[in-house]
Amino acid sequence: MKHFILFGLFLSLLFACAKEKVPTEFTSCGDTVSFSQDIQPLVEMNCVGCHNESAPANDVILTNHMHISDEANRMLNSMQASGIDLMPYGGPPLNDSLVQLFQCWILQGKLDN
Repeated sequence: MKHFILFGLFLSLLFACAKEKVPTEFTSCGDTVSFSQDIQPLVEMNCVGCHNESAPANDVILTNHMHISDEANRMLNSMQASGIDLMPYGGPPLNDSLVQLFQCWILQGKLDN
């Protein structure tokens, strides 16, 4: 019995420390979020200044749907982080409504619309 409890605690700790959190629920998603009207402008205004084709080789490029879609969960984590991991770098955090919009886009399947 003791081993089952320890194993359960280990699994809980493992999942709690997972680097990339995928959102599982959000109740404020209404209309379908548009990549071209909502997400792409948000990323262009807040991310592309650093994450563009001129970025260092080991940096993430966020200039099109494929790049943004591939990095979406990490981007959301960075938007929600505090301290050194906070994005956009050197700027104020995105307001909650923009973070929620991005989260809804992820939950809706990261559509290229």
